[in-house]
Amino acid sequence: MNLGNQVTERLNAIETFNEQAPFYYLPIKLLGWIILIIALILTNLIAIVNWPFSVLKRQNGTLDYIAGTTINVTSLDELKIITKQHPRVLIDFWAQWCGPCLLMNKTLASFAKEYADQVTVVKIDASLDTTVSKHFNVRGLPTIILFENNTEINRKAGALTKKQLIDLAINN
Repeated sequence: MNLGNQVTERLNAIETFNEQAPFYYLPIKLLGWIILIIALILTNLIAIVNWPFSVLKRQNGTLDYIAGTTINVTSLDELKIITKQHPRVLIDFWAQWCGPCLLMNKTLASFAKEYADQVTVVKIDASLDTTVSKHFNVRGLPTIILFENNTEINRKAGALTKKQLIDLAINN
């Protein structure tokens, strides 16, 4: 289990507790929300600091963290072709400056390699062209959308662990 998956799992557990805990746990819930806000700020700061370096890597053709069986798509036409050709497609809307998106990169790449025979994983950088994200009404990043037989069947916003990806895309 990689670090991004571990961090995402812990933060999701805190968020779940905050949503489900009764009112009399309010002081603990407040502490949980403070931890979540600090974690979000830190991951986004890391992403913002990393952003110029990722642009340089992209220009030099050495961007390799999206390796494996993920498909990078830049247009709606490309995406339509892929969703028609493959029975089950998982689309990840992300951005270089998004901390939670970067936490999910290795998890998503691992998921794509492991389940390549069951689902096709597509990554769309929403910061490069907003046309595709507007078409699918993506409001936050990361957003995962599952298509089956060219029809959207499930959607989840926020960073997901590998287990949550499996539940969303495979066990659905």
